[in-house]
Amino acid sequence: MRRSNQRGFLEGPMLYAALGASVLILALGGLVWLQTSRLDDLRAEYEQFKGGVEALGRAAKDAAAAKEAEDKKRKESADAENAKTVAALNSRIAGLRKQLSTSGGSLSPSPAGSRCPDGQTCFDRAEYQRADGDFVAEARGLADEGTAVTADLDTAKRWAQR
Repeated sequence: MRRSNQRGFLEGPMLYAALGASVLILALGGLVWLQTSRLDDLRAEYEQFKGGVEALGRAAKDAAAAKEAEDKKRKESADAENAKTVAALNSRIAGLRKQLSTSGGSLSPSPAGSRCPDGQTCFDRAEYQRADGDFVAEARGLADEGTAVTADLDTAKRWAQR
């Protein structure tokens, strides 16, 4: 027994609601598909970027290793040159000291029976020579240190300019 005024399930407002829900589901499905394809594109782009960065990193590492090897060779060369320069300087200093000691670099003897004249300062000969010897030894030590430091600095400057 069917009534004539009875309607079907999807009639009227329910039909519009069902159609609206279907359109909404299709639209959301389309948006999900679109975002998934964009995500795949971004992943591919990221993998390409990552590969490029890795290649650049390897190239930088190789360049740094080559520069380090070159710097090590230059340092060894500079050290050898420095040792040679310091040895030559020490040899020259020793020669000059020997020449000074054999050429009569000491004080001349005092005249017999002399007294210190007015207006002059007189020193005890032995005490003066001891003090002068101490001074010369200290001055030589400072000169040696300065010469070695100068040679080291010159070597470092030449090394840095290469």
